[in-house]
Amino acid sequence: MGRLKEAFAVDLIEESNGRVELQLAGDVRIQHVEAIRRAILEQIESLSGSTIILHLSRVDSFDASGAAMIAGFKRDLPEVDKELEIGEVNDAVRPLLDLSNFESLLEQPEPKTWRHRSALEHVGEWGIERGGDASSLLNYVGRVVLSLLWALTHPHKIRWGQVYDLMLSTGANALPIVGLISFLVGLVIAFVSAIQLRQFGANIFIADLIGLAVFREMGPLMAAIMLTARSGSAFAAEIGTMKVSEEVDALTVMGIKPLDYLVIPRLIAVMHTLPLLSLFADFFGILGGLVVASMSLDVSPQAFFMQMQGSIELWDVFSGILKSFVFGILIAAAGCYHGMNTTGGALGVGRSTTKSVVAGVFLIVVADSIFVVLFHYLGLN
Repeated sequence: MGRLKEAFAVDLIEESNGRVELQLAGDVRIQHVEAIRRAILEQIESLSGSTIILHLSRVDSFDASGAAMIAGFKRDLPEVDKELEIGEVNDAVRPLLDLSNFESLLEQPEPKTWRHRSALEHVGEWGIERGGDASSLLNYVGRVVLSLLWALTHPHKIRWGQVYDLMLSTGANALPIVGLISFLVGLVIAFVSAIQLRQFGANIFIADLIGLAVFREMGPLMAAIMLTARSGSAFAAEIGTMKVSEEVDALTVMGIKPLDYLVIPRLIAVMHTLPLLSLFADFFGILGGLVVASMSLDVSPQAFFMQMQGSIELWDVFSGILKSFVFGILIAAAGCYHGMNTTGGALGVGRSTTKSVVAGVFLIVVADSIFVVLFHYLGLN
């Protein structure tokens, strides 16, 4: 066959004993590769040989599309009882052919077979994964405790500017939503309680119920859950983004400890702001109960507060503050932990943010349950 626009040529050299030798010449590049493929197929179809030897010694230029064409012939020709072999190769072609691993391109992946796994295997895998998570968590807790103790004994080393900014974002900026949620929770508790109290003519005891529920439980819990949703997730997202963009690794290379730089300021900020948020939530929770007591139970504000003053002790308020202090440590630690263990780009950041909120709420409920049982056996309820 002659040249097509003097770009390439596919010539027959010899045909004997089932072997066909073809000479490919000219430019074997992407703009010509489809025409070259058709020309070779025409030669193969018109000849009876089962082994096609393709010489590339007269090729002037060669690119990856030519290598892909040869790989296609090697894959498809066996289906028609033919086989392609590479003959003489010049220096313009050899480097790219050496890079092209035809064997790996032609390998067919083994089909995946589904195998039933027993319940014991699932339990074992789950146990191994949880064991690794527990080891990582214990290591993290130990490092955070040591870093926090070092920071408290060296207060001049703490980045107080960042701590103040974090206190503003986690505390002052959270006041509106915490106040609204606490007011609505106090309103709901009072409405539910009013139905029963009205039946027994014990309207005035709405003050006792609201006071104890809000100061001991609902105020600290509402403030902690809202802080988990706002700040715990933000900690995980911020640190997770830094982790996947390798900023955390850059801090380590510069000799800056990521825990001291990222985690400790957040811990200190939340430890200070959550107890204050808890008191703020207490106020609005009581206010919600007062609205219901005045409107539904005909209890005046004066009578409401006098009754509450007689039933609420200083320990009830202090116990809520103590819980909030512990809740703050758990929220910040959970958010920073999942942020520091983020992998997998944007998807990993989203996954870590979700895990931080779930872990934060779980830890808050578990810690509150422990406090309730502990206070009961210590006679502090």
